[in-house]
Amino acid sequence: MSTEFTADQVIDAVNTLSLGNVVWADEYLAAFQKSNDTWIIAEEILSHRPPHDVHIMTFAAMSLAKKIKECFHSLRKPQLVSLRDCLINHLKYAAMMSDSNSLIVQLGVCLSALGLMAAQWDYDLEDFVTKLSGKPQHVMALLEVLRVVPEETRPSNLLLSAEQLHFVIHELRFQSTYILDVLEGLVERPDLPDDVLSKCLAACASWTKFGLLSPNEVLDSKLLVKAEFILVTPLAEGHLQAAELLVAMLEQSLVRVDLNGRLADLVISLKPAFKRSMGESPLLQNYCNIFVNLFHTHFQLTQTNPERLEERLQTIELLLLIAELSPLEVIEASLGMWSSISEEVFQHADPHKYSVYRPYFLRLLDLLLPRAALPASYEFMMPPDSADIQRFRGLIGEVLLDMAHIINADTLEKLYNIVVDRQSSWTEVEVGVFFLRHLMGNIKKQQTDIILGILNSIHDRPQAFIRLQLLELISIPETVSIETIWACLVNELRRADPMLPAVECRLNLLMPHWNYLVILAIEVDEFRLEESERCQLLSSVCALIRELPAADILRAQRSMLNIKWLKCPVHWQENRLRLLQNSF
Repeated sequence: MSTEFTADQVIDAVNTLSLGNVVWADEYLAAFQKSNDTWIIAEEILSHRPPHDVHIMTFAAMSLAKKIKECFHSLRKPQLVSLRDCLINHLKYAAMMSDSNSLIVQLGVCLSALGLMAAQWDYDLEDFVTKLSGKPQHVMALLEVLRVVPEETRPSNLLLSAEQLHFVIHELRFQSTYILDVLEGLVERPDLPDDVLSKCLAACASWTKFGLLSPNEVLDSKLLVKAEFILVTPLAEGHLQAAELLVAMLEQSLVRVDLNGRLADLVISLKPAFKRSMGESPLLQNYCNIFVNLFHTHFQLTQTNPERLEERLQTIELLLLIAELSPLEVIEASLGMWSSISEEVFQHADPHKYSVYRPYFLRLLDLLLPRAALPASYEFMMPPDSADIQRFRGLIGEVLLDMAHIINADTLEKLYNIVVDRQSSWTEVEVGVFFLRHLMGNIKKQQTDIILGILNSIHDRPQAFIRLQLLELISIPETVSIETIWACLVNELRRADPMLPAVECRLNLLMPHWNYLVILAIEVDEFRLEESERCQLLSSVCALIRELPAADILRAQRSMLNIKWLKCPVHWQENRLRLLQNSF
């Protein structure tokens, strides 16, 4: 039975869906968007006066955009012209409404899809700009649409063949100079709102990002002068859009295999502005994106050109600046670049490159060591730490592993001395162990001695985070003996506040020496655990025993079932025995 659609029913369904995930409303609206009623009802909703709520109109515009993309080729030319004119009128009306940007964007998607699929931008685009260049509110809506147009050229957005899409992009590139002129003219109009520059920069960034404007064209534009002024000063208004424009230029420079020296110099000149932006995390993030993109573009384009090494070192200085001064969430975006450098050095195994890059990596270590340290307030906390620190530590760990082959013995010795020095704070010890266990993989012969030295020096440190680092150390394959592993695990279980989950997940390190597992089960009452935790530990032991070879399983089972716990109540003993019997 077919579903009937009316404007009122669609509005009710949209309102219902906005209040929660109601299945019937979702299914009803999905069916509506596939029906032929979409054209009439969406137009009815958009034309209603007084207007419906913005979210209702936005859904109607989204439905029209979907329909245009799916059914464009079934529309005749008079229908296309009529639809275009209606959409322009809706856009003008939306521009005069408050808080209507979501609606303007979706109407922009409609108009973009219509124009791109018709491939008549040589006429329609200029005509469209003229129609929206009057009232200030219309101009702001125009700029939003101009920003959307390039985004719609993604192959996934348009049902066009590769040849047709190539033609569309060619036409837009032909019109790009005109669009740049329009944007430069609009920023000079005194009657437009203050944020017109931000919107013009956003539109220019979009046309550049999608390859419709070339970086060299933008370099010679008045718009870039204004973007540079915002970034150099720095100004908060328009900062994000100015940064996005530079990032788009750098990305396209990589695509076009041509990085203009003026663009690189402009980015490097932003270092003082970056330093003046301390405490302004959004601005720092913008600069970080620019710096990282300059490094990445330059790195990719100069890998086979040793003559440009000095230029590369300038971009590496930008990465060090980020590591020194930025908040953790800003640093994260730059860490992967160091892995790229490390990989290149490793692949070429060139002594000269090692000598050139090693000082930069050592500076990075000096900067990251205090940044990666845990807050002193964590001294009496139990792991895990905050999700942000875990993520940051994870990223640093990956970089340290990648750069281990570059780090020299003197640096490792310096870290080791910090760790074993009784005068070092607990945070210095903890972060020192963290760095060492990631960096010492390149000196296999000394690993065991380093680990044993650390264990002997700090095994009595009470902080849970240090104890966790020790457990991580003994987990490094083929480094310490089974006796050392056993002593470390038991030492943790004998603590006043043992980290049972951290021990449990490392019991497999004792395999295949199942006798240690049996001893652990025998001594379970000697550990400061709740009875439920003791049973949990016994269950984990049984799970590992079940993984033994068949001949060993029988012997281990017999040993386990013969355990007599004499230091606990009888009902605990009976419960543990049942647990063991049910586990085998």
